[in-house]
Amino acid sequence: MKAFLRFLLMFFIVVALVLWWSPDLRHRASDLLGETGLGASGDTLYKWQDKQGVWQYTQDPPPKGVAYRKIEVHPNVNVLPKPPKPAE
Repeated sequence: MKAFLRFLLMFFIVVALVLWWSPDLRHRASDLLGETGLGASGDTLYKWQDKQGVWQYTQDPPPKGVAYRKIEVHPNVNVLPKPPKPAE
């Protein structure tokens, strides 16, 4: 059993090193993981307040000089708020 675990560990180390040294393979692996929903693919949104104080959520950065916050959005993650606790 120990020999099998050592083999698996060495296999994953070799795969990681090959992906590290080969940008093309790394890009392909990233694309494959993104297609399966396991990768870190997502969209970036920008949260900022306009002159009237209304919060804006956009895909484009706000105008220069406006403070903003980047928000990473992952399409396979539930973004609904937690439901309120039921009354006892």
